[in-house]
Amino acid sequence: MALSISAAAHAKPSVNDVQQCQAIIDFTIERVSSVKKYDKTDVDAVVSGLKTYEAFLQSEHVDPGLLVFTNGDKAAANDYQTQIDTFKGQMVTGLKVRHPQAQIFTDQAVAINNCYSAAPMGADKTEMMKTALETIIKLAKQG
Repeated sequence: MALSISAAAHAKPSVNDVQQCQAIIDFTIERVSSVKKYDKTDVDAVVSGLKTYEAFLQSEHVDPGLLVFTNGDKAAANDYQTQIDTFKGQMVTGLKVRHPQAQIFTDQAVAINNCYSAAPMGADKTEMMKTALETIIKLAKQG
């Protein structure tokens, strides 16, 4: 499987799209961290890369997107963030039902790669994300 990590400029994804990406990231972090057979160094590479990317999505897409949506009303933006967090939790629960096995799948790498293509970090973070995604694929192949 080839990953097409790209740092090209794109239109900003919607807050809804980003929250779906964050849910997949949350699920993947939780799952990869809970599977005992995965090498700790590999798990750390995945978790570190995905946490960095999720923080980027929050600070560069969700937070400013909510402020635009609420015309700068920080209290309303916080209320929407609470709703988003609840919905993300529901999405993670749905992913757990869909993938009850104690392993990760290449589907997660593909979904996160699609997110990254739509909302890439700076070029200085590309190698870290490539490593995280390639490691997810490596672990998925282990079963």
